Amino acid sequence: MIITKEAVTLIHTDTHIAGIPEAVLLATLTDGEKERADRFRFDNDRQNFVLRRGLLRQLLGETFGIDAALIRFTTTPVGKPFIAFPENTGIYFNLAHSGRQIVYAFSKYPDTGIDIERIRTVDDIDLLARKYFSAEEYAIVINLPSWEKNKAFIRIWSIKEALIKACGCPLEHGLAAFDVATQYRMNSFEVPFGHDQTLTCVTPVFDYICGFATALAIQANDNEPLDLRRYSLQNGEYIPL
Repeated sequence: MIITKEAVTLIHTDTHIAGIPEAVLLATLTDGEKERADRFRFDNDRQNFVLRRGLLRQLLGETFGIDAALIRFTTTPVGKPFIAFPENTGIYFNLAHSGRQIVYAFSKYPDTGIDIERIRTVDDIDLLARKYFSAEEYAIVINLPSWEKNKAFIRIWSIKEALIKACGCPLEHGLAAFDVATQYRMNSFEVPFGHDQTLTCVTPVFDYICGFATALAIQANDNEPLDLRRYSLQNGEYIPL
């Protein structure tokens, strides 16, 4: 069992290297999840969904010592998922994916968010930065050369996504409402969020994933250090990083 309340467990896998048969994971899904999988137009998208959800179930089933198929999820009014059964587990999770890459975060902190974004050429980057970034972040992005501009934009976007997901706030509440312009190149920093929250950000979460930006946002207890434990799932084995 690798998920505990004593640490923040971070897991990365690639759908090509996970090494868990699709049939095994599919068997853990609910009828609703199987119907959702079948609605995907392309096989790769369906298979990726089965892996993401089935792996989540497998990890939690092992942690709680129950059949993975018995686990039930629900969401907050703004769509943040959490565990409905078993009740009161004290374990919270968040996940993100980009293409074949999947990342998970598990912790005892309700405000936990993780994100992964492929670093790529972004159309209308100046317009998007003006719309979604603070004035300081916008100034950084527009004054960089084109490739550096894309990397900075994606890195900042990933941090903001992780913050939004951690707090369970809808995206339309405003990515520009908080600023990471001075910290986005740092590995770990704190961000004031709203009137009474301060979240810790870690970026990158997995520095070995080439061509992707990864970020973790989490609200820990005051002065409590984060114990981060990272794993890579390869051929069915969780390898400590």
